[in-house]
Amino acid sequence: MHMDESVVDDIIRRLLDAKNSRTTKQVNLTEGEIRQLCVASKAIFINQPNLLELEAPIKIC
Repeated sequence: MHMDESVVDDIIRRLLDAKNSRTTKQVNLTEGEIRQLCVASKAIFINQPNLLELEAPIKIC
């Protein structure tokens, strides 16, 4: 299932508007929107590498 970028942008805008609101604001997402976001997110994570390529030496504090 491919999700239109404008739909993703609209959902993100609505969520950020609620986050930045001075009052508590509820965002109503449909089940379909949530499912589409999950599918789109899964596709993005699947395309990411599982491991990071780091060069030595690595200092962990």
